[in-house]
Amino acid sequence: MRITGIEKTKGRSYKIFVDGEYWYILHAELVVDHKLKEGLSVTEEQLEEIRYEADYRKARERALYLLEYRDHSRKELIDKLLRSVNNLHIAEEIADKMEEYGFLDDERYAKKLARDFLERKRLGKRRAGFEMMKKGVSRDLAQQVLEEYEIDPQEQLVSLLECKYARYLGDEKGRRKVVNALLRLGHPYDEIKQALQQFEDQQEYDEEF
Repeated sequence: MRITGIEKTKGRSYKIFVDGEYWYILHAELVVDHKLKEGLSVTEEQLEEIRYEADYRKARERALYLLEYRDHSRKELIDKLLRSVNNLHIAEEIADKMEEYGFLDDERYAKKLARDFLERKRLGKRRAGFEMMKKGVSRDLAQQVLEEYEIDPQEQLVSLLECKYARYLGDEKGRRKVVNALLRLGHPYDEIKQALQQFEDQQEYDEEF
């Protein structure tokens, strides 16, 4: 087998041809490190080694880019890396490295998600757990973090009613729409019912005084 072509592409990458056919795209550093040039004889083992290094480098750079943009769960990161390199071993090895460097931490990420879903989006814990698992957080970790998270569901619901749903509570039809909306956010029916009663009692008190 022989290198028959090396063509520059975008940035510092080169398209490599072996025996007249396209083989792979490599970063300039790999071309230099392996002293690749037209006419060089190579073995299948050498090509596999070079491809592994190229995929490892690509996955590492992709992981750093993704984690600089925002936190990820381990599963979420691995799934995204597999879109760039079709090698589970490399994706898992890179995830291990990111954990070792402190760039990847499922528990830290789960706590951040819990705060976002419960306080900013005001989801119920059931819906929050579902959304966390969609982000790659394990069921056990999501449940643990949510159980430890201190939030008063009644205060959360009454606040939602005051700032977002109060104008719909003038009749029974509107009240049903509000209940359905809160159910979709993952709040239990009994807590919704209590919050509505608390909110309406407060409204009556305010009107009297």
